[in-house]
Amino acid sequence: MKHHSTLDRRREGRPRVRGLAAIFGMLAVALSLAACGSSSSSSSSSSGASGSTATNASSSSGSGSVASANAALAAYKSLPTKINITTPLKSAPPAGKTIVMLGTNNPSNVIIQQGMQKLAQTAKWNYSLVTYDPANPGTFTQAITTALAKHPQYLAEAGLPLTASQLQTVKNAGAKWILDSVYPVSVKDPVIGQVDAYAQDALMGKIVADYFISDSGGKGNAVIEHVPSYPILDGFTTGFGNEVKAKCPNCKTTTANITIPDLVAGKAPSTLVSALRQNSDANYLVFDDGPFADGITSALAAAGLKDKVKVIGEAADQAGIAALKNGTETAWTGFDPAYQALENMDIAFRDAEGMPVPVDQEAQQPTQLLTKDTIGSTSNWAAPADAQAQFLKLWHLQS
Repeated sequence: MKHHSTLDRRREGRPRVRGLAAIFGMLAVALSLAACGSSSSSSSSSSGASGSTATNASSSSGSGSVASANAALAAYKSLPTKINITTPLKSAPPAGKTIVMLGTNNPSNVIIQQGMQKLAQTAKWNYSLVTYDPANPGTFTQAITTALAKHPQYLAEAGLPLTASQLQTVKNAGAKWILDSVYPVSVKDPVIGQVDAYAQDALMGKIVADYFISDSGGKGNAVIEHVPSYPILDGFTTGFGNEVKAKCPNCKTTTANITIPDLVAGKAPSTLVSALRQNSDANYLVFDDGPFADGITSALAAAGLKDKVKVIGEAADQAGIAALKNGTETAWTGFDPAYQALENMDIAFRDAEGMPVPVDQEAQQPTQLLTKDTIGSTSNWAAPADAQAQFLKLWHLQS
């Protein structure tokens, strides 16, 4: 999704710095996701549904696979310059509306909060932040009550699945939900839009798969890290798997599932090293979220695999970007939590003017294939560089 409890990763917006502190804060939400029945945690290390398989759905040759992957990657090698929302508002947003963010202290969540506050001020809207503890789900329900006491037209939150009761409570109060990185979710009253949705992960999975096919010459063998308790991350693993199956008959993949307790305890690197040893021909390690790669470089070095296995995945954090620059990791997709704030407000502004919300466009943000050749000098990927100015122009709020 690129976190609330660990999911709130991006469910908080993806955390931009690796480390267990951010992961601990998201544990409760991840467990609640599992309780919702969308997905259950598998054993720490196991083969995925298809196990270790040679993908053979395509009859194309190895060279044809590489050519097809290269063609698909062309659109993602350059820094994005255009936002994915194009229709301007009819006029500047009507002043005086109230939007409340239900937030946590997750670093990416804070970025979203700060962005929404500034944009609300620009539009002469009232903005409030109501915090809750992701390790104590009961505080989220209380946060909704506190938020509704402010008589908002809109509530925003990142990552936490909403219960039928929570949806109805907000609907009865005449307010509407805007969601970040929630899955599964139905965009219908009182939910008017979602950003960083399942489709975002699926797209990034496809991009990373095309890189894997291209870089390996159509003969790669990958171990895919996956945390089944985060249903939204299935978008990435499914997108990756489908692309490999469709384009690379000579590629192989194995899935190594990680439980939330093992992730929080920092056991993912050892689990993945074990999976790589079991699949001795594997030469790629694929991550379904950048921060989950914490500690993998040193673990690979200690196992004597540093020069054999390439690390790739979705949603690079700052550590991943640094690793690209020094050559210890190979490829990631770009992800910017600040863009989520822009999309949140775009959804609210359009609804306030009675305009349709472009749900599919709001669900994704621009991305880029990041490698040592494309990362440039940045330490914190964000694109387009002038995304806010482009949105302000659509909203008739530019200076």
